[in-house]
Amino acid sequence: MLPAYNPESMRTEPRKPQPQPPAAARIATEPARLSWQYAVTIAAAQMAVFLFYVLTELHQNGKLGFPLDDPWIHLTFARNLARGWGFAFNQGEPVQGSSAPLWTLVLAFFHLFTKSAAAMVWIAKILGAVFLYVAALFAARIAMAITRLRWAGLACGLAVATLSHFGWAMVSGMEVTLSVALTLAGAYYHVVSRRDWRQYLPWILFALAVYVRPEAFLLVGFLVVDILVRRWAFRYKMMLGRGLAAFALVVAPYLVLNLALTHSIFPQTYVAKVGRTSMFAALASRTWAQVEFLLFRMPTYYLGGFVTHFWQANPVLMLLGIVGLVVLVVQFISRKGSASLLIPLVVCLYAPFLGMTSPFVSPAFQTGRYLGSPLALAVVLSIAGAAYLLSRIRRRTVMLAVAGALALLTLSNMAVTGIATAGNVAKAESSINRIQVALGEWLEENTAPDAVIACNDVGAIGYFANRKILDLLGLVTPEVMKYRKKYQVGQENFAGREFVFARKPDYLVIIPSWFPNLEKADFLVPVHGVDLADNYASQWDFHPRVRTVLGILVTGLELDPIRSTMVVYQPDWSKAH
Repeated sequence: MLPAYNPESMRTEPRKPQPQPPAAARIATEPARLSWQYAVTIAAAQMAVFLFYVLTELHQNGKLGFPLDDPWIHLTFARNLARGWGFAFNQGEPVQGSSAPLWTLVLAFFHLFTKSAAAMVWIAKILGAVFLYVAALFAARIAMAITRLRWAGLACGLAVATLSHFGWAMVSGMEVTLSVALTLAGAYYHVVSRRDWRQYLPWILFALAVYVRPEAFLLVGFLVVDILVRRWAFRYKMMLGRGLAAFALVVAPYLVLNLALTHSIFPQTYVAKVGRTSMFAALASRTWAQVEFLLFRMPTYYLGGFVTHFWQANPVLMLLGIVGLVVLVVQFISRKGSASLLIPLVVCLYAPFLGMTSPFVSPAFQTGRYLGSPLALAVVLSIAGAAYLLSRIRRRTVMLAVAGALALLTLSNMAVTGIATAGNVAKAESSINRIQVALGEWLEENTAPDAVIACNDVGAIGYFANRKILDLLGLVTPEVMKYRKKYQVGQENFAGREFVFARKPDYLVIIPSWFPNLEKADFLVPVHGVDLADNYASQWDFHPRVRTVLGILVTGLELDPIRSTMVVYQPDWSKAH
């Protein structure tokens, strides 16, 4: 909370004077209440944004889809779970190829009732919207608990519900909004901690977040640090041992699942994507140069990437977030403010620790799908910063003018980036539909039911082809990793030739430029393919256009297409050598 505020002029209803508890316990005794009117307002805004995205997709493409191939991996696992095949991409071959098994299980439940791919696309998008709404509600409640201002709760809920990066996440078919909802719920129950059964909720919710994003393990680390600091700074007794036991109990099945199917505590997706470049691999192999690089270079790179990511989402909110961060930390140190450092810890350290432990491509990869949780809590800091700045203005007319200017700038950026993002998402979905989905449907119609297909994009091809799939990148085919490990980092795709020679699939579906030693192989006979001049799905992030010196007014989002070719080959093994 920010007791330095003078919020009397901004309260909508009077409050009777009450005895003030010690600073360390104030948040614990002030539960946040969000009126049903505010909840409905946030829901209406959420619904409007969702409908705009969906209608934009339908208008541009004539049907819905996903802006990347990965959601189809989740849906393939979900369909196979509903079939009774267990966690398997191919029947009879169990593998933990889902980095978000909880999200996969949710989709599997709905797959029990429908076999329609179109219906599952709708369901995945609606679920994304529902979980984003839950996240927005918890963001609103955290903001109210921190500032003790009702309007701050409404503003925070609306900001999370309408931020363009969360709009992308909502309709992406991915697990992002579920991860954000669990993180914000856990943060809320920690910030407004109680001395009853609810003190277990942060530990349980953060454990469930691990089932959605493996790096959510970081959250419990920040939770432990916050509790230890509060014990030392305020002599404030909080549950620690029992909380860790509850976390371990809930997260244990996740670790057992990974160990049983991957022989690692991490899912196969982690092993395939970052296993060789992670801190754990560097320490295990005693590659000290890599350890030094991860310790001293990647944290600053990822922190800078996160700041840039927030700036691209909404520059006004980012500037206000810096104010909110400073205010909360200073008031915590002076024992006049919030009794919890959890939110500043997550916002400042989540991205650096992610870069240190498991770097992959870039911090803002795929519109920041790995940074959803710290981004949402950064928005909470933004509203706290705005509340503090407004509370320092004595004259009501000036305060209202400043509030109006901030609101106008923020909403302008929200509208511009939201409209641009919806259009870019529709373009990316069209690309996925015209490449991976189209090739999967072609394979289903033109290959034998027992055909074995090796490919580099397994999601839509695996879902629509309904054939046995060999994953050349190793996400759902662990066997390929022993070949890829023979090559240096960055050159693993050269292992594709050796692997296909060993397994001899009936068809090979690849982006030829990804596999230099297969691109012009004599034994590969092209039988079908797609050459797309305007592939938008290959871009990882949107870049804002600005027209002001400071860049606080965004006028659009750039997304440059590239030419992409994906070819179906039928190997002639008699010519192979």
